[in-house]
Amino acid sequence: MESEDSSGQISKYNDAGLSISRLNDSLLLCKRYIRRGNFKMWKTELDNIWLELYPDVLRHKNKLTLIKQNKELMEKIAQSKTRDELFFNLMKRHCFLREVQDLAGKAGVYIDEDDEGFEWFSGLLHSSTN
Repeated sequence: MESEDSSGQISKYNDAGLSISRLNDSLLLCKRYIRRGNFKMWKTELDNIWLELYPDVLRHKNKLTLIKQNKELMEKIAQSKTRDELFFNLMKRHCFLREVQDLAGKAGVYIDEDDEGFEWFSGLLHSSTN
């Protein structure tokens, strides 16, 4: 019989797929806001992405560093004096959050040409473009 202790329990349902979907939706909104020049909504959506990734950050071995980096980027955004400076600082946080997404395993999977199976993957790519 399994223990009733919650520290030893594992969820029957994996939220990773839903989380990836939510992140994708947020990133698509970011692109829309960037194109429209709506930096306030871009900033808000970046905050939503951070909230989505935060549980993963808490499980990461460098969680304190990641939290500190996020805080510093948020402070730079708040201190931006010009529209160009605001854009640059939002872009830096956007890139940082994409890196956190990679660390959480909720981003693209990259394949090296030297990896076993690359030929199959490469063939798949070429067949889908024809």
